Amino acid sequence: MQEIPLWYWLIVFFGFGACVGSFYNVIVYRMPRGISLINPPSHCPLCKKRIPIRYNLPIVGWLWLRGKSACCKQPISVIYPIGEGLCGLLGALALYSAAGFGTDLTQPVLSAETWANAAAMFWLLLGAYPVCAVDCKYKLIPDSISVGGIVAGLLISLVPGGITPLQSLLGAVVAGGGLYLLGWIATKVLKKDAMGFGDVKLLAGYGALMGITGAVETLLVAALLGILVMVPYGMIKNKAAERAAKNKNAPENEENGQIPFGPFLAIAAPIIYLWGSTLLDVYLKYVLGE
Repeated sequence: MQEIPLWYWLIVFFGFGACVGSFYNVIVYRMPRGISLINPPSHCPLCKKRIPIRYNLPIVGWLWLRGKSACCKQPISVIYPIGEGLCGLLGALALYSAAGFGTDLTQPVLSAETWANAAAMFWLLLGAYPVCAVDCKYKLIPDSISVGGIVAGLLISLVPGGITPLQSLLGAVVAGGGLYLLGWIATKVLKKDAMGFGDVKLLAGYGALMGITGAVETLLVAALLGILVMVPYGMIKNKAAERAAKNKNAPENEENGQIPFGPFLAIAAPIIYLWGSTLLDVYLKYVLGE
């Protein structure tokens, strides 16, 4: 490993990320529909025939088949290779960011801390894909990402150079428990569900990866992003509702008004992991004047 240059590992991380992206495509399709992620194996959604392994290769399989299924020749959505390619790029970005961005690509990756940070960033960046895709549409967060993040954080904490296993465990417990308590209080005050349990488990996973401080910073940045996005969205939605009310023939809006918070957490987490300490220093210096 010590003699292998960074550029080679970036290719490996791209391929690994594309494979994970292929699995995440399965999660995005199956989980909201209540279909097992394991059984039945990969099959054509139209004619139900099993897909051979050679056609399941990320990106390559879609290009090989020219965007059509091998069994019934029906079009395969381009979303699949796009998602796999995006996850491949995010996988390579995870290692490159852990190595310091400007690192010479011909140099080997020697530090155990770099590999631990790469593993954490890999989880954070790629996990954002299914969280955003599923939570925005179905108001659900896959347990494979949220609970898996807790397991991943505890395992990565065993590598020297990052947070300790105790910090990881406390981060998961305090972050998840704190958000659950906050959601419970908000539910009592607003007299309606204010926080999904999926968000609680997701933040617990981030706490396991980053510790208590990182999880709190993630929650604050996610809340800020939510305000910046949802306030204009709410204004636009209210205007649309007013126009619909004037039009008696317009269909009623049956949305329950629930806003998915998971995507904001998923976007904030890698930002905090990379630049959390820098953002905190800027806040202390220019806002608090310390």
